[in-house]
Amino acid sequence: MINRAFLLCFLIVAFMNARAQQPSLTLDNCLEAAMKHHPLSGQNAIYAQATGLQQQNIDNGKLPQLNVNGQATYQNEVINLPFKVPGVASPEVPKAQYKLSVDASQLIYDGGSIEAQHSLEDYSRQINQMNNNAELYKMRERINQLYFSILLSDLNKDVISNTITDLTTRLIKVKSLVKEGVSLPSAAEVLQAEILKAGQRLLEARTQKRALVNTMEVLTGSEIEENAIFTEPGFNVNLSVYSNLRPEFGVFGLMQQKLEATKKLSVAKDLPKVYGFGTAGYGNPGYNVFKEGSDFFCTVGAKVSWNFWNWHQTDREKQILDLNSRIIENQKNAYDQANRSQVQQFLADVVKADELLKSDDEIITLRKSITQSAASQLENGTFTATEFVTEQLAEEQALLTKNLHKIQLLQSKAMYKAATGGL
Repeated sequence: MINRAFLLCFLIVAFMNARAQQPSLTLDNCLEAAMKHHPLSGQNAIYAQATGLQQQNIDNGKLPQLNVNGQATYQNEVINLPFKVPGVASPEVPKAQYKLSVDASQLIYDGGSIEAQHSLEDYSRQINQMNNNAELYKMRERINQLYFSILLSDLNKDVISNTITDLTTRLIKVKSLVKEGVSLPSAAEVLQAEILKAGQRLLEARTQKRALVNTMEVLTGSEIEENAIFTEPGFNVNLSVYSNLRPEFGVFGLMQQKLEATKKLSVAKDLPKVYGFGTAGYGNPGYNVFKEGSDFFCTVGAKVSWNFWNWHQTDREKQILDLNSRIIENQKNAYDQANRSQVQQFLADVVKADELLKSDDEIITLRKSITQSAASQLENGTFTATEFVTEQLAEEQALLTKNLHKIQLLQSKAMYKAATGGL
């Protein structure tokens, strides 16, 4: 007796150690791996790099602009003095002329155009990155649903395995009763058939889990061991406060801000522009056309450019931008309204699953009691094997239903978090 107790303790300890050595996965682990593995994971950095290069090009407008110009011409007629000064040789302007010059211009005041272009490029970057985040967020939602499907498959496997164990235990006892002539052989056959059916259900559950795990491996780029344990996540969700932090919702606000930046650029284009300029070169003739031979020349100055009247084009552009902003506001409100209604459904699902779980425990307690009573009656010969199997399957179904409600509760909370942008 002592040896048996020792052996039992040894097996329990060995089982617990083996269980502890099994690798475990969490929802956060899978989400993190999926985000790293996703082809769009590095897209935001590319957007930032492209915007940085474009910003440098815009800043070039503040730097001196240099141009090298060369020209060579021949003309059939040149300027000649209509009179001659006694004792002074008349200068001759060459018919073949050339010049090589460097022209420089420097923007002094642009009315804020460059700064407005900077803002536009930055908003474009933020919109692109937010849209990319929205695509990645869809992947997070898919991983979320996949993870809970795996959890449900795991729980159902355990329930079916326990059913097989219970039926096998009853079969051993019934076979003994058959040998003693207390029970008919058909009773054992009924139990054997039901064990085979349960085995089929177990195979389906295992196959389904394997398919789900294979999908998870593809999406996360990770190899998941056959005996890996998927742990149930714990959610701290404040169901009384609504907020919309989804990236799709954030895009609307960024688009409106970009329109405001576009409006500032339209105004800046109508403001005066002040430039400094200079030219230096060498040619024949120089600025003094009457001076024979090649010569150096240079010019420095400043100029103002102002398009002070454009027939109200800027005003109409601002009106168009305001109308586009109103369109985006309507789309934003429509999206938020649809999201709020979806969140209400998730809240209702959370309450429903929570209430169903409470009654599930009562049903399971009753079902276990009924099954136990049926097993006793089966062993006493007052219950047929078919009647016992019916009660056994009813208990299994009660356990499966509880598993479903348990996962539905967790998933509804997760979907609430996803809908409000907190996943």
